[in-house]
Amino acid sequence: MREVAEALAEALWARLRMLCLAAERIDRLPENPGGVSELGSAEQDQLAEEFALRLFRVGTDPVNYALVRRLVHESSVPLLELARGVGLPPLAVAERVADLVQVNLAARSLVGDQVQATAAGVALVELVESVCKELARRVESWVAERVRRGAP
Repeated sequence: MREVAEALAEALWARLRMLCLAAERIDRLPENPGGVSELGSAEQDQLAEEFALRLFRVGTDPVNYALVRRLVHESSVPLLELARGVGLPPLAVAERVADLVQVNLAARSLVGDQVQATAAGVALVELVESVCKELARRVESWVAERVRRGAP
Protein backbone atom coordinates (compact mmCIF):
# COMPACT_ATOMS: atom_id res chain seq x y z
CA MET A 1 0.00 0.00 0.00
CA ARG A 2 2.96 2.31 0.68
CA GLU A 3 4.08 2.09 -2.96
CA VAL A 4 0.61 3.11 -4.12
CA ALA A 5 0.64 6.17 -1.86
CA GLU A 6 4.14 7.09 -3.03
CA ALA A 7 3.19 6.78 -6.72
CA LEU A 8 0.12 8.97 -6.23
CA ALA A 9 2.07 11.53 -4.20
CA GLU A 10 4.80 11.66 -6.88
CA ALA A 11 2.17 12.28 -9.57
CA LEU A 12 0.69 15.12 -7.58
CA TRP A 13 4.10 16.55 -6.79
CA ALA A 14 5.05 16.60 -10.49
CA ARG A 15 2.00 18.76 -11.26
CA LEU A 16 2.32 20.92 -8.15
CA ARG A 17 6.04 21.52 -8.71
CA MET A 18 5.27 22.77 -12.22
CA LEU A 19 2.62 25.14 -10.87
CA CYS A 20 4.95 26.38 -8.12
CA LEU A 21 7.68 27.15 -10.64
CA ALA A 22 5.19 29.06 -12.79
CA ALA A 23 3.99 31.00 -9.72
CA GLU A 24 7.59 31.91 -8.86
CA ARG A 25 8.11 33.32 -12.36
CA ILE A 26 4.91 35.35 -12.08
CA ASP A 27 5.92 36.64 -8.63
CA ARG A 28 9.18 38.00 -10.07
CA LEU A 29 7.33 40.30 -12.48
CA PRO A 30 7.44 43.91 -11.24
CA GLU A 31 3.74 44.43 -11.94
CA ASN A 32 2.73 41.40 -9.81
CA PRO A 33 4.09 41.64 -6.26
CA GLY A 34 1.39 39.24 -5.01
CA GLY A 35 3.64 36.56 -3.57
CA VAL A 36 1.59 33.64 -4.92
CA SER A 37 4.48 31.22 -4.47
CA GLU A 38 5.06 32.07 -0.80
CA LEU A 39 3.25 29.50 1.32
CA GLY A 40 3.04 29.19 5.09
CA SER A 41 2.87 25.81 6.83
CA ALA A 42 -0.95 25.79 7.06
CA GLU A 43 -1.21 26.78 3.39
CA GLN A 44 1.16 23.97 2.42
CA ASP A 45 -1.09 21.47 4.20
CA GLN A 46 -4.19 22.91 2.52
CA LEU A 47 -2.51 22.76 -0.88
CA ALA A 48 -1.47 19.13 -0.38
CA GLU A 49 -5.01 18.18 0.68
CA GLU A 50 -6.61 20.06 -2.22
CA PHE A 51 -4.38 18.36 -4.78
CA ALA A 52 -4.87 14.89 -3.24
CA LEU A 53 -8.64 15.29 -3.17
CA ARG A 54 -8.61 16.60 -6.74
CA LEU A 55 -6.73 13.53 -7.94
CA PHE A 56 -9.32 11.25 -6.31
CA ARG A 57 -12.24 13.38 -7.54
CA VAL A 58 -10.99 13.24 -11.13
CA GLY A 59 -9.75 9.66 -11.00
CA THR A 60 -12.78 8.09 -9.38
CA ASP A 61 -15.43 9.66 -11.59
CA PRO A 62 -17.00 6.52 -13.11
CA VAL A 63 -16.24 7.43 -16.74
CA ASN A 64 -12.75 8.72 -15.94
CA TYR A 65 -12.00 5.59 -13.91
CA ALA A 66 -13.14 3.41 -16.82
CA LEU A 67 -10.73 5.32 -19.07
CA VAL A 68 -7.77 4.96 -16.69
CA ARG A 69 -8.55 1.30 -16.04
CA ARG A 70 -8.57 0.57 -19.76
CA LEU A 71 -5.30 2.44 -20.22
CA VAL A 72 -3.70 0.43 -17.42
CA HIS A 73 -4.77 -2.85 -18.98
CA GLU A 74 -3.99 -1.92 -22.63
CA SER A 75 -0.94 0.38 -22.24
CA SER A 76 -1.71 2.80 -25.12
CA VAL A 77 -5.06 3.51 -26.73
CA PRO A 78 -6.05 5.97 -29.48
CA LEU A 79 -8.42 8.68 -28.28
CA LEU A 80 -11.10 7.67 -30.81
CA GLU A 81 -11.05 4.11 -29.49
CA LEU A 82 -11.40 5.38 -25.91
CA ALA A 83 -14.40 7.45 -26.97
CA ARG A 84 -16.08 4.44 -28.56
CA GLY A 85 -15.39 2.41 -25.42
CA VAL A 86 -17.23 4.80 -23.10
CA GLY A 87 -19.89 5.89 -25.59
CA LEU A 88 -19.04 9.59 -25.55
CA PRO A 89 -18.07 11.93 -28.40
CA PRO A 90 -14.31 12.20 -28.94
CA LEU A 91 -14.27 15.86 -27.88
CA ALA A 92 -15.88 14.98 -24.53
CA VAL A 93 -13.35 12.21 -24.01
CA ALA A 94 -10.52 14.57 -24.98
CA GLU A 95 -11.63 16.90 -22.16
CA ARG A 96 -11.77 14.02 -19.70
CA VAL A 97 -8.31 12.90 -20.79
CA ALA A 98 -7.07 16.50 -20.29
CA ASP A 99 -8.37 16.34 -16.71
CA LEU A 100 -6.58 13.01 -16.17
CA VAL A 101 -3.38 14.46 -17.63
CA GLN A 102 -3.60 17.47 -15.29
CA VAL A 103 -3.56 15.24 -12.22
CA ASN A 104 -0.95 12.98 -13.87
CA LEU A 105 -3.10 9.84 -14.08
CA ALA A 106 -2.66 9.70 -17.86
CA ALA A 107 -0.33 10.98 -20.55
CA ARG A 108 -1.32 11.94 -24.07
CA SER A 109 0.82 11.78 -27.16
CA LEU A 110 -0.36 13.86 -30.08
CA VAL A 111 1.45 11.52 -32.46
CA GLY A 112 -1.25 9.02 -33.32
CA ASP A 113 -3.41 10.70 -30.65
CA GLN A 114 -2.50 7.95 -28.18
CA VAL A 115 -3.27 8.00 -24.45
CA GLN A 116 -1.30 6.04 -21.86
CA ALA A 117 -1.66 5.41 -18.14
CA THR A 118 1.03 6.84 -15.88
CA ALA A 119 2.51 5.19 -12.77
CA ALA A 120 -0.09 7.12 -10.76
CA GLY A 121 -2.88 5.78 -12.98
CA VAL A 122 -1.61 2.25 -12.38
CA ALA A 123 -1.43 2.93 -8.62
CA LEU A 124 -4.98 4.31 -8.52
CA VAL A 125 -6.37 1.29 -10.36
CA GLU A 126 -4.42 -1.08 -8.07
CA LEU A 127 -5.83 0.70 -5.02
CA VAL A 128 -9.43 0.60 -6.24
CA GLU A 129 -9.18 -3.00 -7.43
CA SER A 130 -7.67 -4.18 -4.15
CA VAL A 131 -10.41 -2.45 -2.14
CA CYS A 132 -13.07 -3.97 -4.44
CA LYS A 133 -11.58 -7.47 -4.07
CA GLU A 134 -11.49 -7.18 -0.29
CA LEU A 135 -15.05 -5.89 -0.18
CA ALA A 136 -16.24 -8.71 -2.47
CA ARG A 137 -14.47 -11.24 -0.23
CA ARG A 138 -16.29 -9.85 2.82
CA VAL A 139 -19.66 -9.90 1.06
CA GLU A 140 -19.07 -13.50 -0.05
CA SER A 141 -18.14 -14.50 3.49
CA TRP A 142 -21.24 -12.80 4.90
CA VAL A 143 -23.54 -14.49 2.36
CA ALA A 144 -21.92 -17.89 3.01
CA GLU A 145 -22.41 -17.44 6.76
CA ARG A 146 -26.11 -16.55 6.27
CA VAL A 147 -26.62 -19.60 4.04
CA ARG A 148 -24.85 -21.83 6.59
CA ARG A 149 -27.19 -20.59 9.33
CA GLY A 150 -30.24 -20.94 7.10
CA ALA A 151 -31.07 -17.21 7.33
CA PRO A 152 -33.58 -15.89 4.78
